[in-house]
Amino acid sequence: MRGILRFFYHVLVFATAARVVVTGGSMHPALDSGEYVLFNRLAYLRRRPKRGDVVLLRGVQGGKGAMVKRVVGIPGDSVQLLQGLVLVNDAPVEGAPFSEGPDLWEPASWLLGEEEYFLLGDARDVSTDSRSFGPGVRRAIRGRAWLVYWPLSRWRRLEGR
Repeated sequence: MRGILRFFYHVLVFATAARVVVTGGSMHPALDSGEYVLFNRLAYLRRRPKRGDVVLLRGVQGGKGAMVKRVVGIPGDSVQLLQGLVLVNDAPVEGAPFSEGPDLWEPASWLLGEEEYFLLGDARDVSTDSRSFGPGVRRAIRGRAWLVYWPLSRWRRLEGR
């Protein structure tokens, strides 16, 4: 019975998924420009986004366009930009430093509110993300990356990362 429910859930997720073409290199190496990605719009009906999730955002920076970013800070976290690093709860976030060469960002810190998330691109030196527009609010997060489906040579599941 559980297998049947799981099958129907995946059919429903596929039918309701947001389909997005990645543009730009801000999520490299996880996602590359030109890849087509399905986002599970049902993922956060029963749970909140968690650290490490790759999410689809809409309405950030007053725009109507979509952005794809990784959740690095969740409600209640302390986030700091300090000496070329992103620190969450005083621990450095894995990945590249957010600036190459001289520190291009002023030191800053946030204590995330109940509905706030700190979102970064994986390629931090080319990403526009929470470092520039501040924490994202929960209502702007529209889904979790689920599947790269095009080009077929790069087909892969993304959940669980």
